[in-house]
Amino acid sequence: MRLPDSLEKLRQKFFGNTVRAFGWTSLFLLILLAIAPAKNHFAEWRRYQRGYEKLISKRSDAVTLSRHFEPGIQQIWLPEMNVVDRCESCHSALKEPTLMDVTAQPYRPHPPIPHKLEQFGCSVCHRGQGAATSVEEAHMSTLAWEEPLLPAKYLESSCGQCHQQDLKGTPQLNLGRKMLAQYGCVHCHTIKRPDGSVITGVDDPPSLAHVADKTTREWVYAWLKDPQAYSTSATMPNFKLKDEDARDISAFLISSSTSAGVKVVQASLDQAKKVKDDAALQTKAASLYGESFCASCHAVQNAAGNLVGGNVGPELTKVGTKVRPEWLQAWVRNPHDYDPPTGMPHYRFTDQEVGLLTGFLMGKSDSDLLANVHLDTATQEQIDHGKRLVNDYGCASCHEINGIKHPDNFAPELTRIGSKPVSQLAFAAGVPHTLYDYINAKIRQPRAFGSGLKMPQYTFSTAQVDALENALLSHNERSLTMPAAKTVAALPASHYEPAGAAGKLIKDLNCFSCHAINGRGGDMAPDLTWEGSSVQREWLVQFFRNPNTLRPALIRRMPKFNLTDAEINTLTDYIMAVYQSPKIDRDAMPMSGYSAGEVELGKQLYYSKFACQGCHIIDTKQDKGYVGPTLTHVGSRLSAAWVYNWMKDPQALRPGTQEPKRNMSDDDARALTAFLMSQKGREAQEAKKR
Repeated sequence: MRLPDSLEKLRQKFFGNTVRAFGWTSLFLLILLAIAPAKNHFAEWRRYQRGYEKLISKRSDAVTLSRHFEPGIQQIWLPEMNVVDRCESCHSALKEPTLMDVTAQPYRPHPPIPHKLEQFGCSVCHRGQGAATSVEEAHMSTLAWEEPLLPAKYLESSCGQCHQQDLKGTPQLNLGRKMLAQYGCVHCHTIKRPDGSVITGVDDPPSLAHVADKTTREWVYAWLKDPQAYSTSATMPNFKLKDEDARDISAFLISSSTSAGVKVVQASLDQAKKVKDDAALQTKAASLYGESFCASCHAVQNAAGNLVGGNVGPELTKVGTKVRPEWLQAWVRNPHDYDPPTGMPHYRFTDQEVGLLTGFLMGKSDSDLLANVHLDTATQEQIDHGKRLVNDYGCASCHEINGIKHPDNFAPELTRIGSKPVSQLAFAAGVPHTLYDYINAKIRQPRAFGSGLKMPQYTFSTAQVDALENALLSHNERSLTMPAAKTVAALPASHYEPAGAAGKLIKDLNCFSCHAINGRGGDMAPDLTWEGSSVQREWLVQFFRNPNTLRPALIRRMPKFNLTDAEINTLTDYIMAVYQSPKIDRDAMPMSGYSAGEVELGKQLYYSKFACQGCHIIDTKQDKGYVGPTLTHVGSRLSAAWVYNWMKDPQALRPGTQEPKRNMSDDDARALTAFLMSQKGREAQEAKKR
């Protein structure tokens, strides 16, 4: 084929003879060969390294920094975790603490962490592609690599890959894990830990088997439409039900309810009715509510709309609109009769006290809540439809419902959600295509992903969503394949059960709701595992008769359970005999008989060297410490051996306590013990208590 004249002239000019053709061809090949070295010379990592050298050359410690600097590709290889990280090639200052004043990346040193860089590399925590040597490939999603760097607010999720227990430095991760169990997520979604155990819920959703004993169909309807309209602290999510669906579900639940045989005591009901119109009885009932420390577990909205009280039990602001008086008086009398596994203790109230509290609580109502709820008698068709809806929405995943089986695998398993490939996700419109944006949107607006989806609408704050996301991102493939040497397994769940008559009392009083014993129970009150080594028997007896506060700054208090002398002796004997620490020999330290010199030396140590009054109160007129328990009567409360060993190493007796270890000498610990054991309060007060 003949070339156009212009091209033919160029060909003749450059390739018209053999020498010219050879010359131009050689030049072309040389250019090709030079591309690779040139690309390497101008690589981003080299540019950053030159920038780093320029940066450190102007500093006073330039010689030291230059000696530490290693040019070229830097690589961490961890074959047991399938990790190859070259991040240090650009981030040359990662291990240089003297550059903490540098804020520009990639020259910022890594903040202090409890691990060495060589142990875990970078991508285990930060994700991204560690083997890449360009910014885009290392940090961003590409066609060949889906996993971008984690935003800083989700970094705690990486700690959760190894640490299956709560960590002090990961509050968001800890909160997220707690929420997974508290808000019922794991009732529908299975989440397995690396050891194969399954996360279980701790929210204890109420049984609906006897719901008609407790409340009305109208209240159930209003609750289904908007749980937060009844209680701002309700953990039940909003399913955004249509009116007819809420109508039919309420019809089915009431129709399927069976009687629990609630015990009705007419005297209590009569007393409750009097409270409404009697100011004196109202005052008396309010006092009983306060003395029983119901607010330690239950919150009530104040006049400003703020919740005041604990969150262990349900909010009581509108309880009078919810429950029937017959049910309430039976519940206050003994909640275990209606719901044996409940965390509510049995207070042993008299009939009159039951009536007072029933009347007081029935007065907490909201007439507007049900004002617009008008339901006709349910038809069989509505009931049948309601049953289908209960199955469709998986209500039995959380609640016991007559005639409905607990559904298995109702919602997708989330064990590996933290490493779900983005290409396998169906994104809602407007949601950025990253895994963390997908999870965030799913929690915030689940129905945006499809009109037929059943996942309910929660009312979480931004901080709560971030916490949940941290917890979910920690459940990924790496956490499941992490070498055992690098993992900290979750503590096995304790199923400790105290024995005998004392065990029955501890169960009846639901001590585990607040106290932990041998790894089981709550953290609202002190751990009782070594209580028998800690306290004196007579003090414990008096405390059961009339619990008083040991920490003035705390609002929550131990309730008075109206125990009989026989019950108190049973509990006291058991605690003093069984809950003994093997580290404490109660006879190793005398309870009294310390010399005046030892007591005085201990006093000086208390107020000067160790400044204990900063946290504790002995002299109520001068001491200002409200962090720890008051020590005014500590000599009548604690055993001398416990006090001595506590002085030496409080963490050894109660891990996690705020009391610091002072590395105290034996002589100082003994002198302080002598001083503290002399603090027995006024003799008159002690005698009056007895």
